[in-house]
Amino acid sequence: MTERLAGKVAIVTGGGGGIGGATADLFVREGAAVAVIDSDEAASRRVAEAVDPSGARVLALAADLAREADAERTVRATLERFGRLDVLVNAAGVRLYGPITEATPESWAWILGVNLLGAAYCAKFAVPAMARTGGGSIVNISSTNGVVPRANMAQYDATKAGLLGLTRALACDHAGQGIRANAICPGWTITDFHVRRRAEQAGLSREEAAADLREQPYDDNILKRGATPTEIAYPILFLASDESSFITGATLMVDGGNGISRQR
Repeated sequence: MTERLAGKVAIVTGGGGGIGGATADLFVREGAAVAVIDSDEAASRRVAEAVDPSGARVLALAADLAREADAERTVRATLERFGRLDVLVNAAGVRLYGPITEATPESWAWILGVNLLGAAYCAKFAVPAMARTGGGSIVNISSTNGVVPRANMAQYDATKAGLLGLTRALACDHAGQGIRANAICPGWTITDFHVRRRAEQAGLSREEAAADLREQPYDDNILKRGATPTEIAYPILFLASDESSFITGATLMVDGGNGISRQR
C-alpha cells in the first residue's frame, strides 16, 4: 500500500456497511484515521473493529444525520479524537420505491433528511474544520439515477440529483478555503442492502443471495454486472486524495457504462 491518505482524518457517513463500509476499510488501509458514522451503532462498531482491531485509527459513532445537531456532534467528536478533519464522505442514504403520486409529506421528510440534508448538515460543520488546517475534500455519493431517469423511484432520484447540485455549490463557495467537492455516481452495486433484499425475496441464505447477485446477468450497463462496494470505494479514494488536487465540482460516473447504455 502506498498510504495515499497518510496523516489525513476522514468522516465516512453510512459507514456501517456497503459502499461506506468498504470506503472506511480502504481509507484505513491507505493510512487515514476514520470516523465511521451510521444510524446503526452496532453496524458502525462492527466495521470499525474489522478495519482496525486496535481501535487506534477508528472512531465508531451512531448518528441520525437528518438532525443538524447530530451532524455537529459527529464533526466535534472527530476533532476531539483526531485533532483535525481532511475528508468528508457523505455515503449515508436511504431509498423509497413508488411513483410521485404515492409520496407523502412524511416520506419526503425522511428521504430528503437523510439523502440531502444530512450531507448538507455534515458539510456545514466540516467546512470550517477543514479550513482551519488548510482545506480538504468532500465526496458526495449520489447515484447514476441522479442523472439517468427511471420509473418508480421519484423521491430517491430527486434527492440524488439534488446532491449533485449541492456538490457544485460547495465547490464554488469554498474553493478559496482550499476545499474541493466532488460527487460519485455509482451504478448498481451489490451491497448488504441488495443481498438482504434478495435473500428475503428468494428464501436464500445471505451467502446464496450474494452469489446469486454476482452471477445474475445485468443488462442495464455495458459491463453486464453489478459493482462490488470496493470498486466504488477506489474512485472515492481518488477524489479524497491529493491525486485529484485539480478536480472540483465534478461528477464521476462509476456505473459500468449505465449512462451510455441507456442512450444507445
